[in-house]
Amino acid sequence: MSPFEQSLLMWAITGIASGAIGYLLAWLRGRSRRDTAIDAGVRVLLLCELERQQREMVANGGIADNESKSRAQTVYDAYHQLGGNGHGTAVNDDIQRAPIARKP
Repeated sequence: MSPFEQSLLMWAITGIASGAIGYLLAWLRGRSRRDTAIDAGVRVLLLCELERQQREMVANGGIADNESKSRAQTVYDAYHQLGGNGHGTAVNDDIQRAPIARKP
């Protein structure tokens, strides 16, 4: 292979590799933004579920049986892993502190 052909081949390889790396980085950035949006949406839905469970507890006279508390904790754990805090923590704490049965 002549020096000119070698130079041309190296130029082509460099160009193709640069384009592929640029495309890959752009794809990863777009995927990261999409994943962030999905995480935020799921976090909101989990908070809505915690609030629904709290409303159910209030409608039941402030009583939350062990099954309700377990469900709320499971939802809260997923919410917290996605970065949720604050209001969701307060809602879950309210459910966890509720009595499991009416006092006689």
